[in-house]
Amino acid sequence: MLVEAWSEPWLDWRRHVVALIRLDFREVLQDVGEDDIDWEAWRPLYEAGRSPKAAVDSAFLRAP
Repeated sequence: MLVEAWSEPWLDWRRHVVALIRLDFREVLQDVGEDDIDWEAWRPLYEAGRSPKAAVDSAFLRAP
């Protein structure tokens, strides 16, 4: 089994994204967890330097 080494900043960023999704979309996504998210799709937002909030806004097509 191949294990990808993730940096602590990437893991923290992911935790913040999950927390924001749970907070901002609590009516429908309150129980979302890290395992429910396709992180490969989110990684470009992280690598582009987007904050977790900016990434959530972009992913859910919200105006900044």
